[in-house]
Amino acid sequence: METWKEWERGKSGNVERVVRTDRAYAVAGAAARDLNNELTVILSSVSDLLKSVDEGDPAHIRLLELQGAAQRCVWKAAGLLEFSARRGLRPSAAPLESLIAE
Repeated sequence: METWKEWERGKSGNVERVVRTDRAYAVAGAAARDLNNELTVILSSVSDLLKSVDEGDPAHIRLLELQGAAQRCVWKAAGLLEFSARRGLRPSAAPLESLIAE
């Protein structure tokens, strides 16, 4: 049987873990939003350049590669946003009596 101090120590460790997890979700969301803002500028610029460069030009192929790489980064940023959205979906403890009453 654990003592009151052991229980308190475990409880505070859980709180610290939850705080760290919340920070991770927040940082992931902020990073994803910042990344999306930058990628929007990159993709827009590449799209404009592709319109002005002939398809036979070697720069056209490089621009297509750049566009593909930026699009893959958009998908990764979307994954980070999805991860950060899980923040509100965490299960929590509820008293058994209140669950039975409902």
